[in-house]
Amino acid sequence: MDKYPVNTPPVQSLDDLREQESPVVIFGAGFAGQVLLNFCTSVGISIACICDNNGDKSKLDLPGCEVIPASELVNRYSDACFIIAAADIGDVVLQLSELGYENWIAGGLLLKGIDISEHACKGPLEFLEYSVSTCILCHESYLTPDKIFLRSVDLVITERCSLKCQDCSNLMQYYETPINYDSASLIMTVDSFLNEVDEVNEFRVIGGEPFMNKRIDLVLTHLSAHEKIKKVVIYTNGTIVPKGDVLKALMNAKIVLIVTDYEALSRNIDQLKQILDENKITYYAAKAQNWTDCAAIGPQHRSVDEQKDVYKRCCAKNLFTILDGKFYRCPFSAHVDRLKAVPKDESDYVDIAGFASNQENAKTLKSIIRDFVFDKDQLGACDYCVGRFLEDPKITPGIQTSAPLSYQRRR
Repeated sequence: MDKYPVNTPPVQSLDDLREQESPVVIFGAGFAGQVLLNFCTSVGISIACICDNNGDKSKLDLPGCEVIPASELVNRYSDACFIIAAADIGDVVLQLSELGYENWIAGGLLLKGIDISEHACKGPLEFLEYSVSTCILCHESYLTPDKIFLRSVDLVITERCSLKCQDCSNLMQYYETPINYDSASLIMTVDSFLNEVDEVNEFRVIGGEPFMNKRIDLVLTHLSAHEKIKKVVIYTNGTIVPKGDVLKALMNAKIVLIVTDYEALSRNIDQLKQILDENKITYYAAKAQNWTDCAAIGPQHRSVDEQKDVYKRCCAKNLFTILDGKFYRCPFSAHVDRLKAVPKDESDYVDIAGFASNQENAKTLKSIIRDFVFDKDQLGACDYCVGRFLEDPKITPGIQTSAPLSYQRRR
């Protein structure tokens, strides 16, 4: 099954855009989309609007340009030419094709080589540059389909967390005896994985709370030195201030910290930001937001077609995750497998650590990873997930539970 209908954009240049008689719409209201809006305006290309699958983005106040939910496209425009600014370009091309739109250009082609500072929108310049470079890399990869490029891979280095959020989408609230993962095993799995892929835009080091693993420095140093990895991103909750070898490992140009601010729960966030500032470590701090009620575990009893629809609309299906030596499509499928909360389904992951010892493998590990990345249309774990969609209502983040939540083991 081909995941995407076409890998060649019908529109390929600014001159092609200027010749369009239909309205020009930017798809994706993130930083890359906003930079594209400013750039197009500067070169005389009129933008009808920006659309986004996240309906909350319609609240953005962008001078001279309306932001609309993608669900309103068909009612607003019978025809349009789209500048795709979303990193997951393949999903957008497929979505537009199903809506009857065939005219589009990869925004990464337009962003390549422009001076971001001249077209900057609100936000730290380093994160604008990072968002734009991510868009460019993702689009170049899509236009080169023989390349295995991944926008991001989550590397779970611990199940331990300094908080116990009852609605954690990574399911930490269900672990009764959480563990740290051994740094040597983590590094071995990462190396085996990277031997088979061409490039990873960012490795996201997560938990739990990643600083709960005392040897995170060994993992960070190894990831930062790898030429196939563009960025190493650490997600932390502002409760632990790194020091010693861990702090030294953070002093690398490839490393970025995303600090989630849970207000009173993030008890050391001010000290953390001070240390990061003093050591010129790149970070971005933001209030916890956009949580949805997606952490329940239980059978949904969907049909095959319903499963495929849930998978297609899922906003987490490209959050590739490495956990305990295995490569998964999303954090939910990774953790429900680890928790034994779903029936065993070997098609839901690639066993990176176990591949070399399996003498029955007729295919190469690279071909298995390629099929897993590009040809999946559902997971067995999907039928135990309530779904995770951009249009889901938001809930209060960070509500704490005093004890691990219960769930039913399936094996």
